[in-house]
Amino acid sequence: MAALKENRRIEQSSERIAPADLRDPSLIALWRYWLDKCPEGGLPLRSEIDPIRFPRLMPRMFIVNVVGEPPVFSYALVGEENIEAHGSSFKGQDLRNLDGPWPGYGASLHEFYSYVAARRRPVAARGEMSFLDKGFRRFEAIYLPLADEEGKVCRILGAAHYSS
Repeated sequence: MAALKENRRIEQSSERIAPADLRDPSLIALWRYWLDKCPEGGLPLRSEIDPIRFPRLMPRMFIVNVVGEPPVFSYALVGEENIEAHGSSFKGQDLRNLDGPWPGYGASLHEFYSYVAARRRPVAARGEMSFLDKGFRRFEAIYLPLADEEGKVCRILGAAHYSS
């Protein structure tokens, strides 16, 4: 998320990392599952990915819809720990709307998810979420693009690990 650090109050304390540098075992397991489902030179189809295979990770999981060109991003699934960490569920909203409560956050998320969708490869990140005014909170997350039958990125499956 280095590109997101540019003059963004919210994203200044987070950075992209290589998925191989993840520390949380459940995030590593999800990434490896994605790799196992990934055809050579392509992306796993959304229909081939079953998040239920990771029941203990479900409260920390999220799925982002990717619709249109230029893309609009909205959460289709938001796990309970994500809701608790952010203090709200953003399910169904265009992520750019999050600029209301947290100036710059929605634009940063939109930029980041645009990067993940265009890159068509897993992206991991870690950092702090001090912008939430809920005290010090650290996170680590994985973002995994998924394709539709035409090979276009239609979803981004992700999960996060939060700590204080």
